[in-house]
Amino acid sequence: MDKYDLSLKFKEMSILYVQEDSHTRLHYTKILKSLSPKVHVCVDIKDVLSEYAKLCPDLLIMDMGLEDSPEYKVLSELREHDEDLFVLILSKQTEPQYLQKAIDFNVSSYLIEPVTREQFIKAFEKIMQKCCKQKDQKSVYLDEELYYQASIKALIHEGEKVNLNKKEAKLLEYFLSYQNVLLTYTQIKKHIWPGLDVSSASLRTLVKNLRKKGMSERIQNISGSGYLLQSPS
Repeated sequence: MDKYDLSLKFKEMSILYVQEDSHTRLHYTKILKSLSPKVHVCVDIKDVLSEYAKLCPDLLIMDMGLEDSPEYKVLSELREHDEDLFVLILSKQTEPQYLQKAIDFNVSSYLIEPVTREQFIKAFEKIMQKCCKQKDQKSVYLDEELYYQASIKALIHEGEKVNLNKKEAKLLEYFLSYQNVLLTYTQIKKHIWPGLDVSSASLRTLVKNLRKKGMSERIQNISGSGYLLQSPS
């Protein structure tokens, strides 16, 4: 992956950056926006889950905390429902217990402040390589004529591409991880909207939209229980 390819990949990457200190936030936001135009800033740790649910970011950047800290609780909640989210820790903490917690949460990179633009680029390069491998693994033939290409979040049917939005892609990937397994309404809502109390109507609308894009015969609604993705016979 050359520098040109990396630059394009960075521009496609959506980032949720969390920092409550205004001076630190302004400094790093400027650097991050020079790498990607899709940087969303969260100024309150309490809002991270709701912002994550709205944006479905490719990368979360935040500080590391220990047990009972707001940062620890947020990462615990996210990791419970999203094992694949890429997390970059940006912190002044160098004590072993912080580094160990970062390992426990499977963070992609741990950068010690102050961090330069070049250090971000190196970290992003490693994250992008992992991301590409992850997306290749999630790309799959749903049947002989229908293919899901995770790298572009699209269903390919007889050469025709149908784009999925981030939540539709996330839902489809969740179904693909549990083919022929009943996923309850609660499980799905927690996976797509962790930390939020969304309505059943929101879930029905999301499933309906995914069905319209080529999944109508594969997604079954088990009345009163949840949904099930049938694998091809």
